[in-house]
Amino acid sequence: MSAGDDSAAAQGLRRRGLFALMAAACAAAGMGGVHASPLKRDEHVLALPGLLWQGDDGLLHADIELWVYENERRPGARTLFARYLGIELGQLSARERALFEARARWFLKDSERGKRLSIALNGQGPLPVNRTDRAGRSSTQISLPGALWNPAWERAPAQPLAYAVAGRSQSRGWLWPVPAQGLSIVSDIDDTIKISQVRDTRQLLRNTFLAPFEAVPGMAAWLGQMQAAGTQAGRNVQLHYLSSSPVQLLEPLQDFLQAYGFPGGCLQLRESTAWNRLIPGAQDGQRHKLAHLQRLMARFPGRRFVLIGDSGEADPEIYAQVASGHPQQVAAILIRDVTGQAPTAARYRQAMAALPAATPWYLIEDGAQGLAIAQQHGFWL
Repeated sequence: MSAGDDSAAAQGLRRRGLFALMAAACAAAGMGGVHASPLKRDEHVLALPGLLWQGDDGLLHADIELWVYENERRPGARTLFARYLGIELGQLSARERALFEARARWFLKDSERGKRLSIALNGQGPLPVNRTDRAGRSSTQISLPGALWNPAWERAPAQPLAYAVAGRSQSRGWLWPVPAQGLSIVSDIDDTIKISQVRDTRQLLRNTFLAPFEAVPGMAAWLGQMQAAGTQAGRNVQLHYLSSSPVQLLEPLQDFLQAYGFPGGCLQLRESTAWNRLIPGAQDGQRHKLAHLQRLMARFPGRRFVLIGDSGEADPEIYAQVASGHPQQVAAILIRDVTGQAPTAARYRQAMAALPAATPWYLIEDGAQGLAIAQQHGFWL
């Protein structure tokens, strides 16, 4: 999810952001000091998916990302949020209202600063993590004994390992093991595997809050066959879902991936726990994706990467930049066309000018075309 080219709607959303800023100011006034404190009974923790990998030091390393929040209690907050989005609650159908309630609830939270947390993972723990910042986020890289690594993960898609947040039995996170060797498929979500219409801000908001999520035809089958081919060949193929959508959409997006049969993988979303950052500017979305891809390249120099995105955002430019800096790692780039531009368009000529000769790129319409190209090239295994 990123800023569309529907400028009037986008400007209106920014103006309505004043309401969000006022609400945020009220919330900040009640947050208290910056000293670390334990969780209160009415505070909750959302654990975000992360990666687990083996370092050169023989230890295992994991990203632990947590968001601590309190449910919004102020009367009228839901109506205010709907108004901020340009949605008239009284005009919604019963189905639209139900979807809005289910998805909007994740945006009606007060983030909690300065919270002390610890986790337990596979018999290890309690392991303390960094206290939460002003956005309620705790980001920590932890280390674990290398003996916990399962050699079976080298040959087949690994199931995620669960960890628990101390004192919150219902708060569980998942870590996806990624071996040093293998193929990583990095896929965008909005307008790549899910129909979102990012370039039309009004329609994007309706698709996000009022309509069932809809998959791009053939994408789940294509990604599934890529992973199955790797398993048959005895190689690890890991999925990474990388999106500029905010973390509040984690649960709905996980449900979407499961409902449409997409292969499991780590879901990396953009940090955005304030209303006025619901839809990021183009630069914000680019920075989020580029930073995450650069971390993947640095952590897994022995893996090959297939990068899948769409032309509605800056995926072609981001992927080409990453490939030019890591020519031995990026096996291919595939872009789903949502703008109607030919491969010879000035945009693509400029973006792909620095692309290494050994890194092919393709423009596709759907998953069937992507699958045909992957089969032709042996799934880049």
